[in-house]
Amino acid sequence: MEYLSAVEAAAKAQNCTWATELTAATLVDLHPTLAELATDKKELSSVVQSKQRWIQSWVAGGWATHGSDLAPPEAQFRSRCTTGSLLSTGSDNDANIYAKFRLPCHPAIHRAAVGLAFLTNMGEKGEEECRKALARRGAVYRSMRDALLPLVLEPTERDRLASMRERRAWDVADVVSRMLSRATLLQLPGAKGEVTTPAVVPLHERLAQCDERGENVKLIADDGGMQLLLVATRDIEQGEDLTRDYTTAPRLVGDETEGALHLLLQFGLPPNAWS
Repeated sequence: MEYLSAVEAAAKAQNCTWATELTAATLVDLHPTLAELATDKKELSSVVQSKQRWIQSWVAGGWATHGSDLAPPEAQFRSRCTTGSLLSTGSDNDANIYAKFRLPCHPAIHRAAVGLAFLTNMGEKGEEECRKALARRGAVYRSMRDALLPLVLEPTERDRLASMRERRAWDVADVVSRMLSRATLLQLPGAKGEVTTPAVVPLHERLAQCDERGENVKLIADDGGMQLLLVATRDIEQGEDLTRDYTTAPRLVGDETEGALHLLLQFGLPPNAWS
């Protein structure tokens, strides 16, 4: 069996963006080949297994990564109304498909947008913005889905019947959402000065959202980019949370959401982080 590298898979996507490349890299580390796991070099094998365990520990993600965000189990509208997950639900032709039912998009996306507008206090006027934001995330996912399917070597078992391809697609969607909620920007040394690079850094997603004073810690590259240090940007009071500014994290192409909608949809941050 021929295995694709992250670079090779990402290059086959409809739109190869930073999100495509980082999702591909995450999937490769999450699904190492038997040869990588069985290498004679114990140090290399340990690194491979450590990366895999770290990514497997990613549980939370942006809003609706888990179906429980949509509604409680007893509600009529719940995760069963989606195709795998909200992100993997729908198509690029939904506007035409559902126009005859007088719906602007897939019913699950429509109802999710109504709920998202309510949660973020945007009201009825904000429902259209929420629909566009959900549709944009779905379009980005679909632009990379087919190219990245081969990277999912062992798809996750699900509590519903699905083909191997469907399960692989749902795994790609889950990784996209979890990666987006953890992404940050790093300033790394390059041949012509510092280079800004999107990345996922261990523990960085556990930091709280900063207040009007700004983040109290930041990531610094050291030793030619071989090490990352988390350093304080100001005096930190006793008992004060370590914070970062999530609004400076990389965004999907075309994402112009702001405030509560941006922080909840991409990062899954709670209401106390929105103000």
